[in-house]
Amino acid sequence: MTGNRQAFATEEFKTRVARVQSEMSVRGIDILLLHAPENIYYLTGHQTSGYFAYQTLVLAQSGDPQLLLRLLEKGNVDEYSWLPDAFTWKEGDDLVEKTLDLVRRFGIAGKRVGLEKKCWFLTSAIADALTNGLSDATIVDASLLVDRVRVIKSAAEIGYIRRAAQIAEIEQQVAFATICDGATEAQVAAAVFAAGVNAGCEYTGLPHHIMSGYRYNVCHANWSPKIIQRGELVLFELYGCLERYHATQMRTVAIGHASDEVRRAADIVVAAQDAGIAAMKPGASAREVDALVRKPIRKIRPEYYNRSGYSTGIGFPPKTAEWEALDFNEQEDWELKEGMAFHMLALACGFGISETVVVTSKGVERLTGSNRRELLIK
Repeated sequence: MTGNRQAFATEEFKTRVARVQSEMSVRGIDILLLHAPENIYYLTGHQTSGYFAYQTLVLAQSGDPQLLLRLLEKGNVDEYSWLPDAFTWKEGDDLVEKTLDLVRRFGIAGKRVGLEKKCWFLTSAIADALTNGLSDATIVDASLLVDRVRVIKSAAEIGYIRRAAQIAEIEQQVAFATICDGATEAQVAAAVFAAGVNAGCEYTGLPHHIMSGYRYNVCHANWSPKIIQRGELVLFELYGCLERYHATQMRTVAIGHASDEVRRAADIVVAAQDAGIAAMKPGASAREVDALVRKPIRKIRPEYYNRSGYSTGIGFPPKTAEWEALDFNEQEDWELKEGMAFHMLALACGFGISETVVVTSKGVERLTGSNRRELLIK
């Protein structure tokens, strides 16, 4: 039985599986065990907010993926996945033995088995037990194998990110309309959540970040009962999410007025990010794009260290994006390719701004950006 709410055509899922199997062949991995919910979703369509319970996907170099999950979650396979069935466990079962039974179906003697060793959902206890149980095989680290296949999005994936971006912009507009001297961060958050859900937003990988006054320096601060006051800056980092695909937009609002220092910083930050985004095209260097943003900002903030962007796409809490796969910073360099999607950001002196973009054959498309790109005064 195929899912009633299958987000993509079955052929797209099969294409993804084939791409991962091709990468497995390149790396010499015969059998791949996945535990990251984002990667399980990418290959099967299965999703659940109950991913705190053990689940794993087993994939050989040929054939369809095999999914093992909690019996209680099997209805989500029927609802969302292209797979006809799944293996299950119930409370009291030995999860390692259940996994080993599934892997042994593929024959393990002399095989190379890949584990996502950097995955938060593969505990050290289970990893050790699986390694001991697969003593006839060679265990290798397959961290980020699927993540880096995922960075090239299909047209359907970009379509979901584009719609998520529209939701994020609606949330920003409502935030700006709601904020005022005397409103609380919580009141703004309530309006943002209502607007997002009404626009089709799912639960997001991170809560919306609303930071006013001194709380600007509380990184990733959630809304609070704090009263927003005249003379303060308020930073909104708001998320749209559709079929687990995320888009993010950041804007900064000054209540009543802003200092000359902040106004100058805003002009520099916006111009720097504009230059960086304009340089994004297939074949461009990630480090060079980052430098276009970083160097002007360092003139007003010498200690500037923040990344200027990262890959975005599928997210389950506590993540909205794929920043471990591709990150714009001073140390790493890689080549931009058509179909990559990013959250690009820049901050300095209390002002922050960000957009979600996608690399196209002709350059870059801003999926967000229709909202004013400047320091907003309310």
